Amino acid sequence: MNYRRRLIGLGLFALLLLAAGCGQQNAAPAPVPEPAPPQTGAPAEPPSNSSLTKQTISVFYSDNDLLALQEEKQEIAFADDLEKYKKAVALLEAPQEKEKHFPLWVDFKYHSLTFEEGKLTIDADSHNVYNLGSSGEVMALDALKKTLFQFPEVKSIVILEDGKPAESLMGHVDIVEPLTRDEVAQ
Repeated sequence: MNYRRRLIGLGLFALLLLAAGCGQQNAAPAPVPEPAPPQTGAPAEPPSNSSLTKQTISVFYSDNDLLALQEEKQEIAFADDLEKYKKAVALLEAPQEKEKHFPLWVDFKYHSLTFEEGKLTIDADSHNVYNLGSSGEVMALDALKKTLFQFPEVKSIVILEDGKPAESLMGHVDIVEPLTRDEVAQ
C-alpha cells in the first residue's frame, strides 16, 4: 500500500513539473547536441569543390499494387564508385514519380557500404522495419539487384545486419549466400 502511494505521489509530482514547464513560453530550450545518425538512403549533397561524374541510372520500384517492378531513370553525380553505389541505394526509396512508383526500401538505414573485388557489401541496421510479405521481399531484393547490377564491376551483393551475416530481411527469402548477377530476372 505504501508503495502505491509513493508511485502515485511521484506521478503527481511529474505532472506538476510538466504543467509548470508548459507555462514558461519565453524560456529558450537548451541546445542538445545531436548524435550522428546512421546513414540512410537520403542522398547527400555533392561536394562543391570537386569535379563530379554524372550518370543516368535505372532505379526500380514497385507499381502501387506490388505486382511488378517498374524502371525509372534518374541522374546521379558522384566523385567515386563508392559514392555512386550509395546514391543508387539512396534512390531506391526516392521515386520521382511518386504517384506511379512505390519504393520498396523506405527508411532503409545502413551502417556502411563497401566494395572490394566485385563484391558490394551492405551492412544494414537490424532495426529496419519491412512489412511487405514474401512477394514484397522478393520484389525488394529484385529491385536492389537490378539497380546495383547495372554497374558492370558489381559481381555480387552481400547483405549483413549489424556486421553479421543476415539470413533474411523479412523472414521469407534466404540471403545467406551473396546475391549474384545471374539471379537477376530480365
